[in-house]
Amino acid sequence: MAVTQPAAMHRESTRPLAHDVATRAALAITPGVLLSGFAGGVAFPILPLVGRREGLSLAFIGVILAANRAARVVSNPFVGMLTDRIGGRRTLVAGLAIQVAVMGLYFLGVLTHHPGVFFLVGRLLHGPGSAAAFVAAQALALEAGGAAHGGRTVGIVRAAQAIGVPFGIVAGGLMAEWIGDAATFELALVALLLATAAAYVGVPDLRAEIRRGVSFMAALRSFASRPLAAIGAMNLAASFSASGMVLTTVVLLVHDRQIAVFHLGDRGSSGALMGWLCIAQSLTMPLAGAFGDRRHMHARIAAAGLLIVVPGLVLVALWQTSAGLIVGLGLIGVGAGGLGPSLLALLGQEVKGGERGAAVGMLQLCGDVGGALGPLVGTAMLATDLTRPYLAAACLTAAVVPLALGLARRETARERT
Repeated sequence: MAVTQPAAMHRESTRPLAHDVATRAALAITPGVLLSGFAGGVAFPILPLVGRREGLSLAFIGVILAANRAARVVSNPFVGMLTDRIGGRRTLVAGLAIQVAVMGLYFLGVLTHHPGVFFLVGRLLHGPGSAAAFVAAQALALEAGGAAHGGRTVGIVRAAQAIGVPFGIVAGGLMAEWIGDAATFELALVALLLATAAAYVGVPDLRAEIRRGVSFMAALRSFASRPLAAIGAMNLAASFSASGMVLTTVVLLVHDRQIAVFHLGDRGSSGALMGWLCIAQSLTMPLAGAFGDRRHMHARIAAAGLLIVVPGLVLVALWQTSAGLIVGLGLIGVGAGGLGPSLLALLGQEVKGGERGAAVGMLQLCGDVGGALGPLVGTAMLATDLTRPYLAAACLTAAVVPLALGLARRETARERT
């Protein structure tokens, strides 16, 4: 039976929640976000191998793997509007429930030895399911933190989101080796069931008192305003570089440069390096969010994050040793970690409470577009030159720094008045 939330928790208040209440709300959201990312990651080491074993073509396997991202890009804005209308808690629970069904489809694909249709439908469903979980969680974090603690709460939630997929990739590969593919999906299904129940019971229903329906075109037009357009462009550039291109091309870079970390092979070394980037990013997010709250400087932290990512990309491109990759990826992780919660906190300041879900959905759309373009552009450019894709990503990231500096000047002027 669901725990009844206090009446004050069902509507947005003009007063921010207390620090400890906001933190508890963010921590209640994180299990669902973490396991949602886990559900996405656990499929990557299993689906391609099962597909090849059962005779699926490489092209069809590629379509299966890409279906999730494509469906999520389409779903993000509509999930955001749904969040405003029915509340983030309900949307989060619905997203997790959809992913329970996704794990069931993966399990049936392995069990029946006819994985093609089951895997494809599962990946298509996982798009809106993960969109619902991620967008609703971020909107809830903004509502929980308010203007006073928004950076801290979104930092906690974004950190869980950042480590969920890598955790799923590693755990999925290990569990598939130890207990088999079908049993791995069974365990993931049970974990998501528990997360769904925990979200239903423990996540507060934070939403605006008056829930206005925001159309897709209205949400799109809102991002034509200069501050929101700048926030969206910064998120796209960062996702293109850090989440998209770097994470998907590091294994190729390690192989071509014959780099070994801890005497591991190509896959082990690239996995360790990607894990290092994700750890640096996840550790930075809560700290950057909380610091931005205390000093009222989210825009300046976002600008600093971009300025840290640029030399990190240049080091990865030009310093052709394991030390160069470790330092460069660490800088990228720290910079992206500072940027993530700062952009969401800035979004919360620019958008009214009843429209935050739609705004978060559009911001997630920008991130997913960047994350989808990164692998396509990166692998194409890497075929001709090992340094070109990283230098190009550094140039793209540097190009949006003036947008961040403009937001920083606006933030400073707002404080003075």
